[in-house]
Amino acid sequence: MVNLREILAMWKKIIRLSRKPDREEYVLSIKISFLAFFLVGSIAYLVKLVAYLVSRI
Repeated sequence: MVNLREILAMWKKIIRLSRKPDREEYVLSIKISFLAFFLVGSIAYLVKLVAYLVSRI
């Protein structure tokens, strides 16, 4: 089992290695997020549309 000192040491290492994203990386992550949001919404809409059309038959 991992003790508190080891956990804190791991967190400290992660914080030392992390950096603030530059503008290009930030914009890319926003684009990817919106693309994923759009794709999931489109799939949900298509499923609902198919369910509606099937229920009318």
